Amino acid sequence: MLNIFKSGAGYFNSVKWGSYAIAISLIRQLCLVPVFIISVGEYGYSFWIILSTIVTLLTALNLGHLHYSSNLINITYHLNGVVDDEIRKIQGANYIYIALQIIIGVLFSFTPILSSITSFPIHFISQNHGGIGFLLLLTGRICFQYSGLFILRLLEPVGRIKTTLKFQAIGEMIDFATIAGTIFFTGSIFLTCVAAFISNLLYTLAMSILVSRNVPFKIAMKSADISGSLPFIKSSFSLNSSFLIERAYDTGLNLIIIRVFNASVLPIFTTSRVLTNIFYRICWVMVIPLFPDIQKRFALKDLEYVLDKIKLFWSFVSVFIIISVTLALPFLPYIYSIWTHNKLGFNIYVVCFLFMAVSFQNFGMIINEFFKKTNFSKQILILNTIKCSVTISAIAIFGLIAYQPGMAIALIFGELLCLIYSVHILIRIFSGKISWGVVTSYSLPILFFCFSLLIYLWKFNYWVFFSLNAIIVTVYLYKNGKFKNFKNLINR
Repeated sequence: MLNIFKSGAGYFNSVKWGSYAIAISLIRQLCLVPVFIISVGEYGYSFWIILSTIVTLLTALNLGHLHYSSNLINITYHLNGVVDDEIRKIQGANYIYIALQIIIGVLFSFTPILSSITSFPIHFISQNHGGIGFLLLLTGRICFQYSGLFILRLLEPVGRIKTTLKFQAIGEMIDFATIAGTIFFTGSIFLTCVAAFISNLLYTLAMSILVSRNVPFKIAMKSADISGSLPFIKSSFSLNSSFLIERAYDTGLNLIIIRVFNASVLPIFTTSRVLTNIFYRICWVMVIPLFPDIQKRFALKDLEYVLDKIKLFWSFVSVFIIISVTLALPFLPYIYSIWTHNKLGFNIYVVCFLFMAVSFQNFGMIINEFFKKTNFSKQILILNTIKCSVTISAIAIFGLIAYQPGMAIALIFGELLCLIYSVHILIRIFSGKISWGVVTSYSLPILFFCFSLLIYLWKFNYWVFFSLNAIIVTVYLYKNGKFKNFKNLINR
């Protein structure tokens, strides 16, 4: 038996820093909009959004490789205790991807090309040094992503995920403060790009020094093996493609909604999604610190331990989503009204359908993270392809009949089908140790919760909704008796 207090303290410290990162991300989403509009106006802010969107898509070129590489190093270290050769080859692949991203960035930075991509006039881009600013912003973001998703994650094999999450959160805070402060005091998008570049570069150098002094292996900044990196690029191709689809899905969904509905619908959908995604992010913070240990146990073939963690997380996430949404729902219209300054109408149908989608997404979260952290690249690629194609198709269908809540229903279809497929793969991986019947028993609270949301949309009686969910939680806890042992999610 592990020391409960010691292990628990380490886990909750990790959750604490993960929570800080999520809080900073939410504050960033809420605060940058008014700061940019006050400083450079709506037109200037639109230009910043376009630049940031292009940068986000280009940095996704190696996003899957960074995850694959970090996972491989973690697993290999637990198996062999030596990863120096792997790091040299992986660093070679990292440098190839970074060079590719910068080459594409240089091409995009030419004013006529940037103008054609962004639809902003050439004279506006020239006056604001948009090409150079874009290249600096891209280079800074590449460094920031490399330090956060690869360099800092080298601390995980030696059991220091708390340090990883801590400095990831600090990095997010520094980046947010740099961008918000520079645009507010200078009113210049170009100077903001310069400041972000310098901040990200210094942060990367600092993290490289920090990690190199706290791991028992070399991080191979100078001795990267370019020639030996091709097998790693090939091995991470599926996961890389998966992350590209996921990033394109996240950034492209809004464009699809504008085309099949209209522009006035988009702000309601995006703001409602920000509110409902808070519940997803909280669960994400709870699950990520579990994975260094899960990776280790899976590498050591301790499948029962891994399944115990998955089942206990299902117990937690089912009860959490039901209780938190039930308590929060009456206050959401008032919070939404204050947040949007009464400029947007609160659509209860969109919000409730999004909660259903988030419920399925939360339940499948630990399976998807398990696939990512153990490099089941093909499965992740198929999952993201299913989600993307099903969701976009459903949005198009609902757009034809002009049913606005269909935007959120489309997400339900995508998440539900992804969940069904991911459970199917999980059962195959753990053949004979878990069945559809077991998974269904854990998912019943979520299914009944979705039914109670439908009852609420039919009757609009909150106390009926509250009573139904109270019955669901009480029966589930009494029947299973597992949520009271949530500490087992941290300690076996």
